[in-house]
Amino acid sequence: MEPFLMTVARRILAENPGRTEQVLVVFNNHRPELFLHEQFKKISATDGSSFFMPQTMVIDDLVSRLSGLEVVPPEFLLFELYRIHIELEGDERKYQTFEEFIPFGELMLGDFSEIDRYMVDARDLFQNLHRMKEVLEWDVEDPSMSDFQRSYLRFYQSLYEYYHQLHKHLEERGEAYSGMAYRSVASNIGQLVDRCEWTTVYFVGFNAISECERAIIGEFVRSGRGHLLTDGDSYYFDDEQQEAGYFLRKNSTEFAELGHFGPSLFATTEKKITIVECPENVLQCKFAGQLLTDHPDWIASGTEGTAIVLADESLLIPTLNGLPDVSDNDYRVNVTMGFNYSDSQVHSLVHNLMSLYRRHNDQGYYHTDVVEVLADWYVSHLTGMMSPRQTLNKLMEKGKLVRSEADQLQTLSTDFDLKGLLPPRTLSPDECLEQVRHVMALLSAEGTLTANARERQAVGAFEEVAEYLQRLQAEYHFIQSIDTLEKIYLRIAQRHTIAFLGKPLSGLQILGMLETRNLDFRRVILLSAGESILPAARSSSTLIPLELKRAFHLPTYEEKDSVYAYNFYRLLQRAEEIYLVYSSDFGKGGKTGKGEESRLLKQVRSELARRFPQTVTVTDWVIDTGGGLHQKADIPTPGVKSEAVMNRLFEISKKYGFSPSSLKNFMGCPLKYYYINVLKLKDIEEVEDDIDTSELGTAVHNVMETIYKPFEGKRVEAAALRKAQRNLDVLLDAEMEQLLKGGRSRDGKNQFLRAVAFTQLNRVLEREATIAESHTLELVAAEQDFSYTLWEQDGHPIRISGRVDRIDRLDGVLRVIDYKTGSLKDSELRYGAKSNMSDKWLQLMSYALMYRRRFPSDESFRVGIYPLRRLRSDVRFASWNRQEEMTAALCDQFEEMLRNLLAELLDNSTPFDATPSSTACMFCPAKKFCPAVN
Repeated sequence: MEPFLMTVARRILAENPGRTEQVLVVFNNHRPELFLHEQFKKISATDGSSFFMPQTMVIDDLVSRLSGLEVVPPEFLLFELYRIHIELEGDERKYQTFEEFIPFGELMLGDFSEIDRYMVDARDLFQNLHRMKEVLEWDVEDPSMSDFQRSYLRFYQSLYEYYHQLHKHLEERGEAYSGMAYRSVASNIGQLVDRCEWTTVYFVGFNAISECERAIIGEFVRSGRGHLLTDGDSYYFDDEQQEAGYFLRKNSTEFAELGHFGPSLFATTEKKITIVECPENVLQCKFAGQLLTDHPDWIASGTEGTAIVLADESLLIPTLNGLPDVSDNDYRVNVTMGFNYSDSQVHSLVHNLMSLYRRHNDQGYYHTDVVEVLADWYVSHLTGMMSPRQTLNKLMEKGKLVRSEADQLQTLSTDFDLKGLLPPRTLSPDECLEQVRHVMALLSAEGTLTANARERQAVGAFEEVAEYLQRLQAEYHFIQSIDTLEKIYLRIAQRHTIAFLGKPLSGLQILGMLETRNLDFRRVILLSAGESILPAARSSSTLIPLELKRAFHLPTYEEKDSVYAYNFYRLLQRAEEIYLVYSSDFGKGGKTGKGEESRLLKQVRSELARRFPQTVTVTDWVIDTGGGLHQKADIPTPGVKSEAVMNRLFEISKKYGFSPSSLKNFMGCPLKYYYINVLKLKDIEEVEDDIDTSELGTAVHNVMETIYKPFEGKRVEAAALRKAQRNLDVLLDAEMEQLLKGGRSRDGKNQFLRAVAFTQLNRVLEREATIAESHTLELVAAEQDFSYTLWEQDGHPIRISGRVDRIDRLDGVLRVIDYKTGSLKDSELRYGAKSNMSDKWLQLMSYALMYRRRFPSDESFRVGIYPLRRLRSDVRFASWNRQEEMTAALCDQFEEMLRNLLAELLDNSTPFDATPSSTACMFCPAKKFCPAVN
């Protein structure tokens, strides 16, 4: 079966006899250039023909050449955009320091480039964005706006001016960012094509193309000088529901050469697909290494033989370490993606040094930073320290040295003056960078660091990064702190790669997913084929809402998912032996997909194998923690409730009581209740840098309790609430301190969430203070625990439980209230002939029942939710057939309903059956165990 690039090479020779030197081949990445040259060599060697190699180029370079503009790096653009921020906003600017501006500047730059690549009218889009934000902030009941709201809207109103000024500044210097260069070429492509030096241009392997690329390629094609050649397969091209063929179908309406793929390669080539589940992330790499150990012939099988594809490129080093130790001369490994500088020991040391100097103060260096630097393997060899980490820890502990200077530690090294590492003063950002360069020069001169070829290259990479940082600082002078220097350094370091030396067309190929475009292999080992990696997790790194993106035809996560699907199936279509490996690790590291296999693997099993049963076979295997490989056993469906299950249900009732949230699970899907609440199968919570919404809700609840608890049994005073308003920053910061423990950042999303919490609390207190001034507001109880036993079964109490946030009386009317920081629809609080029972209505009615049973009375009351997200909304009350007053009769009626629900739950003859739902199942934490999904 002929590789795609061989087909391309044959076509170029057939269509351009004797003039291949006038041909240009344009790819979307560099890797296929070498592979195409190899195909031309094979043709020449086979038939003895001779010809000039066509020129090859990636489209970024073609655009740069056609535009005549210098495309500048992202870090430069951040500095330039901050200069514009100062020019536009002056001393009243929202972000006073460059460090504060970085997260928002990155969002703007990403959006600007995408707007240009898709040739969107920027003024129109940003005007619509401003109007959308204005509508969301506007309130018909109170048209006045706070300073915070006005500042918020002014920022969105000024976005177009940032965009315009950035274009203007760059154009004056003959520079551009990537999207800007593309737009410049696309807008003038008619004139530029006529001035091209090539007679024919082939655009090879393009699938998802932006509007600029569409205009550029389209003009070459219309002029008769261009062709668009994209690989594909009729399996996903002809099927309108297959997302992998989305862009091929879309592009085929404009480019007639696309399509016409003939019989599917999945139908004509036998494929053995093995899906492998690993209990640990790194164990995937060991599995790949074991495969190669067992099949040494795979290693030297050439460019179209075996490829290890890393969907998660951070697994490169573990993969290399897991490869078999083979001394044969034919054993070669070609790493096409290069080595990330940020994965080097040099980078780790530089980062530790910057952290060390950043946290220095008048009392000296912080003890953990000193330990990290002096215990570094290379540094310890330089200083002559023996067992540095253990020795340092003992010294610090003995002397109670939370902070120390070099002279206090000098006894640890007799041959090296530690002041060379630990200067006795606080450094400026420029001095910090020079000091780090000084340390790296000492290590290089000593020779230990540069003895390792990879680290020697990393030292050179660091020097490139350091010189780049110094050029930026010399021009802009925006780096005012080591903290800012460190953040900019990390951003540059993460994008810097070190090329591996070797013969790129020989031996085992190790690639990233995007580098497989246009390439074909007989044998593929794909690692990290987990959800949130393949396809990548949905990102919200944009200022433009999803609805507006769709309206202006900008790409969303749906289009990006289609790109991943295309790359996945294209990689498989010519392969004969395929291993799809994913990690079921629930631990930290969001890239593991939280233990869930990719949806694309599910498609292979349920769609591809069923469509081509004669040629495609799929087997499922699992690796145990010891490395043993076993065929996966089916998970049995839970049947009739066993004695053990019933005992577990009784235990829940006795120890905790059935909560409304757990009953919500049972009503939605009994099998979900079985997995989550009975077996307690759930994801292990990961340590995240960002505060999540549940943590933010807890913080808001705690602040409300602190403010209102002193009013229990008393009238709520407006003056006291306004005093709490003035003290709100202190109260909220105390809660945030608890959430930020362990090194979480105060910046970025956490800073934004803190502002959201402050706005919610401030609005509630303002509204409540206004109410207290003209009404009688009495607090009965705050954060009150309730429970109620409905009946006994086999000697076990069957009870419900819950905590009510607040019980009060407003002008004599009793109210039972729950705070909600999340979203709330009014329909969720209604129940009746035309309204279904929601989990929020069930929760409120359970509170009403528990309150009435503890405090029997004929007095009617109301139960509702205080929606803190709605900045100007009052308490929203639950209703039953439009009746909001909770009477004794309604409570009796609800109790009967609740008894029936719990009786079904506790009926041992009724199994826990699944209730499949296309939406609910997708987000269910128990879906990996559920036979209804799998």
